[in-house]
Amino acid sequence: MLKVLAVADPAVKVYVDENLNLLKDFPDTVDFNVVPWAQYYTTMLDVFAGKVDYDVVMVAGHLWMADFVEKGYLAPIELEEEDILPVILQEMKYDNKFYLSPSFCDGHMIVYRKSVLKEKLGRVLDTVITPEDYIDAASKIGVSKTQAAVAMKAHPSEIFTDALPFLRMGGKDVYDEETLEVLCNDASIIKGLEAYYGLRKYAFLDTDTYGNEEIASAIQNKKAAMAVTWSGQLGVVYNDNCVDKEDLGFATFNTAWNVTWSFAISARSKNKEKANELLRFLRSPKMDAIAGAYSGAPVRRQSYLKGKEKFPWYECQLSMIEKAKPLPNMLLAGDKNGILYEEIAEAFGGRKSPAKAMKDAKIRIDQIGKKYIKEKN
Repeated sequence: MLKVLAVADPAVKVYVDENLNLLKDFPDTVDFNVVPWAQYYTTMLDVFAGKVDYDVVMVAGHLWMADFVEKGYLAPIELEEEDILPVILQEMKYDNKFYLSPSFCDGHMIVYRKSVLKEKLGRVLDTVITPEDYIDAASKIGVSKTQAAVAMKAHPSEIFTDALPFLRMGGKDVYDEETLEVLCNDASIIKGLEAYYGLRKYAFLDTDTYGNEEIASAIQNKKAAMAVTWSGQLGVVYNDNCVDKEDLGFATFNTAWNVTWSFAISARSKNKEKANELLRFLRSPKMDAIAGAYSGAPVRRQSYLKGKEKFPWYECQLSMIEKAKPLPNMLLAGDKNGILYEEIAEAFGGRKSPAKAMKDAKIRIDQIGKKYIKEKN
């Protein structure tokens, strides 16, 4: 039996959907254990520490790979390039070896009600817009008794990456691409966080509790005119539960970020050959087309070309994936980004000013780096 640890995301449900039964054609028994996002990272670290036994684990692409490879957690894998999108293939590599097998993409996509924007703005959104454009549209839509301009996904467990397009709107990024120094206290990034916080006045009062399910519901039921969500959620949004789904429009940010949720083989696995066979099966063209339609975010070019008539966001999303800017591969990424989640949540909740939160984040992240260097020496 092969054991797989996977994150509880709507896009992952395709692998355990009893009606689809996608794993029936794989010759070996596969135990797919799906763990909620809030507990996922610590459970995964338990695998790497040998406390629990799994052959395959889901990894959030470039966010974690450098750390995990350098620490010896992952085994290299066999991966045929075929028609997997080149930018995704690049993300699967570290030090010229493949360590990840792509499953689906989670990048910034904007979903909106075309009828509302035509009424309030006189037009729909362009395929690619700036965060400033989004804020301007929200201000013109306003808030009524029946509908908010925006639904914001601002749960503390995701708020850093949710806010990232706005943090980047001044032209700077949170980390320097070459030195990897954290730049979150730069004036332009603080201004971006202030802009993100400012969107609250066009959103629901309890928006800081919103996760993926709340966003999907708000858009499907016309409770919000616009929302930013992950590309891997669009298959769930655009389904038969959606009211007037033909009214949905799709766009992305010029400051978008994308990560490819992927399967990796634990270095502790005693079934690496079989695990490689499973990964090859899961990323096959047939599986990518099915899983991609379910999640809304396939990884092969042919899946996009064949599905673009049926799935109206595919063309925009393909552009997003190819143009999105990832965060840099760096050691201690989980620890450093964890501080940004905490401090941005403090600012969004009004418990700290954006300037104070980003100043504190800079100090705390720098301390992590200094501690690592000291321990290494």
